Amino acid sequence: MKKLRITIGNKSYDVTVEDLTEAHPYHHASHSSVQPAPTSTAPLSSTTESARPKPQLPIDTGAVTSPMAGTIKSVLVKPGDSVTQGQPLVVLEAMKMENQITAPVPGKVKSVDVKEGDSVQESHILLVLE
Repeated sequence: MKKLRITIGNKSYDVTVEDLTEAHPYHHASHSSVQPAPTSTAPLSSTTESARPKPQLPIDTGAVTSPMAGTIKSVLVKPGDSVTQGQPLVVLEAMKMENQITAPVPGKVKSVDVKEGDSVQESHILLVLE
């Protein structure tokens, strides 16, 4: 076990970390702890959101997900359409910028799960390719 201090924004945390590569195979994760260090009273920065791992669906599921929270500006395809890799599928507006969500692989649109004006969160399924 190692004790480390992690600082995010202006807030520091003392953490105890166990190297699982050396742990017993029947190790229980409940032995680790995270405690705020008394080094700062500043509010926790929103940067912790970006530090979390992003849920990813394998491409073979066919799900095309939103890379960020935003509003659907337009849907460029409909069920039954054939698409090529890199073809724009949806325009997502986030932070006053338009972002084209493109097909990761060629295929056929199985379903479209959003419509213009919908608000979506990161990892929200936009459409499914088959």
